Amino acid sequence: MIFFQKTFQNFVRKIQIKFALNLGFYFYQKQMGITAEYQSAFTSSFQEFFGNAKDVGWELYHLSSEPENDFPSWLTFTIRNPLGGRALVFRYERLENKFYAHLKVQVIPGEENWSLDQLFHKKGYTDLDSDDILSSGGEWLFHSLARHYFGIIISFCPRILEPDYFLD
Repeated sequence: MIFFQKTFQNFVRKIQIKFALNLGFYFYQKQMGITAEYQSAFTSSFQEFFGNAKDVGWELYHLSSEPENDFPSWLTFTIRNPLGGRALVFRYERLENKFYAHLKVQVIPGEENWSLDQLFHKKGYTDLDSDDILSSGGEWLFHSLARHYFGIIISFCPRILEPDYFLD
């Protein structure tokens, strides 16, 4: 009897997965919890590339909007160097299916926002941008985005959050 129950459960799960793939990414987001998936993707990728945030002296933040129809309209992941006055902010706009990656630099007065896509293109680090990753990210979209940006940072500009890192 237990064998048939497990077989039936596996069968139902396979149908759910096929149904989710037919409906696309938004059904998958609801099933898995888009906020948890986003946070997990960026946090685990950060740890893989940079290690423990406290050991590096950086702070990690996760923010999201209030849910609308079971989903937040935007999600952010921030890496901040409190001593350097710099932060990397990764923002996903769910309704527009857009992703923004910025380096925020504290200046007097206010702050400057540098688009990482533009900065990386200008310095010749990559030809891909967030739109390219969004269109090809597939089921692991947030992991693809995190690994794309963290891979470039660790390879070409690991000191980007340091105050003496030259941007222009």
